[in-house]
Amino acid sequence: MKKGIKASIVILDFLKSKRVCENVKSILAQDRDFEIEVIVVDNSCNEENAEKLMELKKYPEVYVQINKENVGYVRGNNQGAHRANGEYILIVNPDIVWRKSDTLKKLVAYMDKNPEVGIAGPKQINDDDGSVAMTVRAFPKLTMQVARRTFLRKLPILKKKVAYDEMQHLDYEKEQDVDWLQSSFWIVRNSLWKKWGGLNKNYFLFMSDPDLCFRCWEEGFKVKYYPKAVVYADGIRLSQGGFGDFFKKWTMRQHLKDSIAYKKKHLLKKNPRKACKS
Repeated sequence: MKKGIKASIVILDFLKSKRVCENVKSILAQDRDFEIEVIVVDNSCNEENAEKLMELKKYPEVYVQINKENVGYVRGNNQGAHRANGEYILIVNPDIVWRKSDTLKKLVAYMDKNPEVGIAGPKQINDDDGSVAMTVRAFPKLTMQVARRTFLRKLPILKKKVAYDEMQHLDYEKEQDVDWLQSSFWIVRNSLWKKWGGLNKNYFLFMSDPDLCFRCWEEGFKVKYYPKAVVYADGIRLSQGGFGDFFKKWTMRQHLKDSIAYKKKHLLKKNPRKACKS
């Protein structure tokens, strides 16, 4: 680990170079008293997109890696994090923009003050309507994932269970322990990331985030939602869609494949958050 760097921000891009450039510039404008590095990995396989990202190399804090093939979400983020020298690794979606100048400082200070926290995430605001993004979930159940995308979610027997799975009851203004956070924005201790080997390579695009949060709780570290830090996002998710999209969208089929892999791995395991002592 290179001495002096406090935070390494990893951004994995797929055809969002314009937004990534905005993302990086807002990171570099953060009010801070510590050293950072920004690592951009591009999975787009698009010359125009790559050319735009290469403009970021003019900033000494920024490293850009252009992949010749789309290696997927897991491998792409692991590539970036492998280069990370900071005490903390931040996994950040390409569409994130840091409009509040104190966001990074707040997140780092929070992790410094709370050594029992392994992974934390901020409040995310959707660009289009100003709503709070629902980035918190209960640990996945395959039946609920299917129900959420079909008419089954409206059945009385499943309606409440789907609502709980989506954490619709959650107070997004309150700092709290959570099962897992979507990895659209994470801050993770680099020491734990390296110990765990990063995101699980058995997944390609989805489910690596609940998997890592599950392990975090298993090993006695907390996963926290921290709304005093705020970022903004475009609100577009690859996993959006209903059952009919399964036959149209490759991403939906990949989501099911990764969900089955997650289910097999955690089939007989109990929720580790409930077993973790406060």
